Amino acid sequence: MWLSFFHSTYCNAAIFAGILFYLMGFCIHRFPPKSTKSWYGYRSVLSTKTPEMWRSANEYAAYISRRVGVVLLATGVACALIFSSQSDWFWYITVGAVVAGTMYLVGDTEWELTRHFDKDGKRILPE
Repeated sequence: MWLSFFHSTYCNAAIFAGILFYLMGFCIHRFPPKSTKSWYGYRSVLSTKTPEMWRSANEYAAYISRRVGVVLLATGVACALIFSSQSDWFWYITVGAVVAGTMYLVGDTEWELTRHFDKDGKRILPE
């Protein structure tokens, strides 16, 4: 039984990563990390500059992670329904979606931090 599941198209990277991304975003949103010394949370050089940047980065990354998780789940299920076997293109699409989703999560979160904070970690006030 397990062997047939592992060889089915429903066993793909996009579905597993989609579930993981959604759960990660949900947990960080529901239980935000208290400090940069927490064992979980969105951690980068920019996000750990100040406590305000840490809070803001984790809040935004949790939101984006849930969105990416839903898109990955939809991609994985669509690929499972379209492809009849785990062909090369099946793996390119499902793994490529995971890589693109991860790059989007990191890139968009870092861009959001640079838009709202200066190089010293102080919030930029809108004019």
